Amino acid sequence: MTKSNLNYQDTYQWTGKILNGLRKAAYENNFQEILPSILSTSFEPGARHSFAVLGDKDLPKILSEEVANVIVQGKEKYYLPVSHVVEKQMSLEFLEKVYCLAPCLRLVMDGEENSGKHLYNFFQFEIEWRTSSMSDVFEQGERILTSLAKTILEDDDLNITDTGLRNIQALAKTGYKTITFAEGHRLIGNSSDLKRDFTPEEDEKLTKLFDIPFWIYDYPDGVRDSIYHQNEKGSYDTYDLMLPFGYGELTTGGIRPKSGKEILEQSRKLGKAYSSTYAEWKERSQIQTAGFGIGLERIIRYMSGCESILDVVQYHDLGPNRRINENFFEEKESSLK
Repeated sequence: MTKSNLNYQDTYQWTGKILNGLRKAAYENNFQEILPSILSTSFEPGARHSFAVLGDKDLPKILSEEVANVIVQGKEKYYLPVSHVVEKQMSLEFLEKVYCLAPCLRLVMDGEENSGKHLYNFFQFEIEWRTSSMSDVFEQGERILTSLAKTILEDDDLNITDTGLRNIQALAKTGYKTITFAEGHRLIGNSSDLKRDFTPEEDEKLTKLFDIPFWIYDYPDGVRDSIYHQNEKGSYDTYDLMLPFGYGELTTGGIRPKSGKEILEQSRKLGKAYSSTYAEWKERSQIQTAGFGIGLERIIRYMSGCESILDVVQYHDLGPNRRINENFFEEKESSLK
């Protein structure tokens, strides 16, 4: 069973320092912070949303708390965010470059509870700006992360382990690599024609081949569960930034669809996720953007060198993350007694 590497004081300190470093890097690159939207009447194409139920001048009524059969009665329901991919695009009707610290709620799928990389509720440092250039994205992402790494390396207050130091120094290097989706599969012994995403085991195997962050791009049809611009080759202008030494995916993003028609066509392919609001906004504004979301807890795990992302869950967080591995938190808190 995974053991804790950080005490709660370490967790708070790493979180605060990395947040400060990310905001500093965003400011250096002329990004403006916006407020995240916590509730929405519209859903994100492809997302598996959870819901918030509001009461009518009173608390909602909980009719059943039975596991897998919770029944709540209230006045209104809203979607809870899985990311802020649509909201941050819409803000760019009025701004050039934006970021926000977005609270997200995502279902933990089978097997992910033991990965050390997945949480139910987490935060993403969401970045978006007006561009349609993949190389611009790669350069901008590298500038933000190398700035963050240098800020942390210059901080004398943090207790940086040997593993953490190795990881941060790799993040501080310039010249992040780029490989195509097909090349990624070939590097781990798969067919380069394989058109499915990497399994968690393949993700780890691939990233152990690198000692510097790298981008994977040029995804074929049918791999992603979100929507991006489809290029002239028929593949999609979407990308992942991967952390070396087996840590895996840090951020996902892409060049956004370039028309309302493209949004609707891809949304219908994803089944229930049909979003006319997003498509109507795109058709009216004609604003072209790209961006990505940095998993906050994942970058903290990587830079601190801790083994499990559960170590990044803060003491005051009493939500569903504690259900992922209750023994982990019981052992961590036994040191407080």
